[in-house]
Amino acid sequence: MSIILMIALAGLFPGAAPADGSPEVVWQVPRLGQVSSEPVLGPNGLFYLAAGNKLIVVDGSGRKLLEAAGSTGSAPSRPVFDAYGSIFLPGSSLIQEIKLNGSKGWTFAVYQDESNSKNWLSAGPGKLLYLPLSGALYAVDTVGHYKWVMLQWESLDAYRSEAVTKRKVLACAGNEKAVFVVLSEGKDKSSLIAVNGEGRVLWRYWLGEVSSANLVTGSEGIVYLSVNPNKIDDLNKGRIYAFDSSGDGKPLWSYSLPYNNLTAPTPTSHGLVYFCAGERLVVLNQADGREAGWQKFYKAISRPAVDEVSRRIYLGTEDNRLVAVSPQLRLEWDMELDGKVSQRPLTGPDGYIYVVTDTGTMYKIKDQAALSTGE
Repeated sequence: MSIILMIALAGLFPGAAPADGSPEVVWQVPRLGQVSSEPVLGPNGLFYLAAGNKLIVVDGSGRKLLEAAGSTGSAPSRPVFDAYGSIFLPGSSLIQEIKLNGSKGWTFAVYQDESNSKNWLSAGPGKLLYLPLSGALYAVDTVGHYKWVMLQWESLDAYRSEAVTKRKVLACAGNEKAVFVVLSEGKDKSSLIAVNGEGRVLWRYWLGEVSSANLVTGSEGIVYLSVNPNKIDDLNKGRIYAFDSSGDGKPLWSYSLPYNNLTAPTPTSHGLVYFCAGERLVVLNQADGREAGWQKFYKAISRPAVDEVSRRIYLGTEDNRLVAVSPQLRLEWDMELDGKVSQRPLTGPDGYIYVVTDTGTMYKIKDQAALSTGE
């Protein structure tokens, strides 16, 4: 029986898993709300999730410690931490500090015309916080002090008498070199912009027609970008890019395929990049973007998580399953949960897997085989 056929059959029976090395639920925490970010392990060993305008904190024993009210507005991106125990969430044209005990700290707010962009926030060069909005980029330090603002995303902004209402921020990420922002101004006009710690545009790369995007910073200053067009045709395809933060804005490589549901890429320490698209798990070489392999997994939708020790890959599915995949892209097991898994699972330093379903339940799962063999 072929591997693809076995995988297809396994998809018909979600929850069926081999007897040896079967996964085990250690604990689960229900009713967390509509979670809008993958679980994040904080520097204090606690787990943080954004749900609506709240920050939810869960400890390693599965106890929900607190719900901290953030700002109003649309669902925020993942929280940002500093080295001194504060947590930062973006809101509608603002940054909200939340203390480790759940109390609110400072708030930095600016006036901004209405936009339906998702709220984004990133750490970046100079250990500053960067708040990208449709009309400006703000830099703020971690005690809430305004540092600078860049009011022109492009040269034409200097001559506009009104705000660009169709402009959207699609993605944002930062490293010690720059902060990176994907902007869209409608059909056929999207770009990736790199800005340094003084508010100067380092480079810009035009992306064409893009409906959604995902940015991830990797090691050695490499930035990975996945983009999805509104429709697929001969000219418009989903694409993965790699950029050098210190380069001139020309991609190091790109890889395209005829899907428009590419997840964020997951770079690893062993020289590979993983992502999902079209119910496929795709593997690329980090060095040159060449395809290293792919396999179809029924209803797979989440960004892949990779255990750097065992190199086992974990995927969430639309039909309520967590899937474990070997480094050779073979199905190891799948487990049925209480809802769709659209957020990336988290592989903790303790070797366990932490998963949040779209119904608002967080799971801690023990992968018996991975923990016992390290394969």
